[in-house]
Amino acid sequence: MLEHIADFTAWPILTGLLIGYIANHIMRGEGKGCCMNLIVGIAGSYAGTFISHLLNIELFGVGYLTNFLFCLLGAVCVLWIWKKIFD
Repeated sequence: MLEHIADFTAWPILTGLLIGYIANHIMRGEGKGCCMNLIVGIAGSYAGTFISHLLNIELFGVGYLTNFLFCLLGAVCVLWIWKKIFD
């Protein structure tokens, strides 16, 4: 049972780090570190899901790449808003 818990928590963390890292480089930001990349990746996942609902696109069962792209789009939007507010 513990290996299922480890799989359930490891993939979202790794995916969140990757999404935050890629979004940071798309927005040409300076390195923010692993923790900030993780936070941006998680917030971007929620924002990407929200964007997909606004566009009436169902993400459940459409594939990992589509989910990843919407999460990346959400992370870029989060970083864009962050820069508009704090820079």
